[in-house]
Amino acid sequence: MNVSAVRMAAVFTIATCTLALRTGFISRWIAFIGYTAALALLFAGRHIDWIVLVFPLWVLLLSLHILFDNFGVMPMASVSDSDRKGDA
Repeated sequence: MNVSAVRMAAVFTIATCTLALRTGFISRWIAFIGYTAALALLFAGRHIDWIVLVFPLWVLLLSLHILFDNFGVMPMASVSDSDRKGDA
């Protein structure tokens, strides 16, 4: 795997975790796991071959958390008949 691709994955992870902490769309512990994964990708990307699996595993964890967190949420309000576009 290309070293620059691993570093780009680390930068993406850092940006996503920073956004997550500021907006709160995921749990803080997933963001901190992401920061740890990003540091591992930045500093061990050249020396450890299996480190490239850290990024897809973190994305899987993030995706599953978002999926299960929103699984039982009902929509806030439905659109009434008069609010739909095209009805005049």
